[in-house]
Amino acid sequence: MNQVIRQFRLIFMCLGLLMLAWSNAAHSQTVTAAQVQQAILSSPNASAQLQGYAGAVGNLAMFESGGRLSVYNGSCCYGVLQMNNRNIASIVPPVTPAQFRTWSLQQQVNAWSTFMSDALRTYSARTLAGMGTFDGRPVTPSMVLACVQLGVGNCMTMIRSGRCSAFADINGTTICSMADRIDGTTTATNSGSIPGTGTGSPAPVFTNLTPTSVINNCITDGYGHCISISAAMEQGFQTGSGRSMSDVRGFIQSLTVGITFLVCAWLALGLWREFTTGRIATADLVMGGRSVLMIAAAIFVVMTVV
Repeated sequence: MNQVIRQFRLIFMCLGLLMLAWSNAAHSQTVTAAQVQQAILSSPNASAQLQGYAGAVGNLAMFESGGRLSVYNGSCCYGVLQMNNRNIASIVPPVTPAQFRTWSLQQQVNAWSTFMSDALRTYSARTLAGMGTFDGRPVTPSMVLACVQLGVGNCMTMIRSGRCSAFADINGTTICSMADRIDGTTTATNSGSIPGTGTGSPAPVFTNLTPTSVINNCITDGYGHCISISAAMEQGFQTGSGRSMSDVRGFIQSLTVGITFLVCAWLALGLWREFTTGRIATADLVMGGRSVLMIAAAIFVVMTVV
């Protein structure tokens, strides 16, 4: 009987490892731009200006994370609005990046709103927000948010030059191009000519983004928005299967619970029959029962953690 228990222990360990591997790809909840917008409007930490930008923040979240709450970009930033390590470390009471990734949408938005509301009060953000136009294009909420997201120092470099092209990150993304992707538009600019003056002219031309595969060396969705690898996997999986990874994960968890219960019940029944026929002693019965409970507990702990 002990040999049978060892065999099933191995089976359960394999099931646990499979669930852990699956959850790494499918463990996060996905939210929509409208849900992020409502979370900004509901946040007690969002300033009146940030709440006025709520719609743009919803689009920003889709650009930054594809709406995934637990996304990590592989270098510095976490969550639906990609908070960096430094800002997460400043949250009171303290929280680790791993814990932050498990937070609900409202919790993440509340934390992000605290830092963004302060950032919107900086000189760079206020200067840009006060300009009617910049480099031949209107200054939109998305442009001000992109100014902060890519760094207020970098934003000031752009403002002083009068050109959108004055700053670009390592992927070639400028503050203006990031704003375009957030809004889902492309804007004609007069880069290198007359800086924005706040007068509201000349009038820019907007066109819808056409589907594309790669822009500025980043993975994009069908409309040019940069998304993370995990978000791309999620979208591809949902497009191909018609189901989200989180839905499939829930089904697999439910199925595993059922299988675990049935197998444990079968093992327990087998132990009892062995005991009642005198094939094993009471001590063996107790030891076997403990082994069955430990196996079941290990499976459930893995399911809870991931």
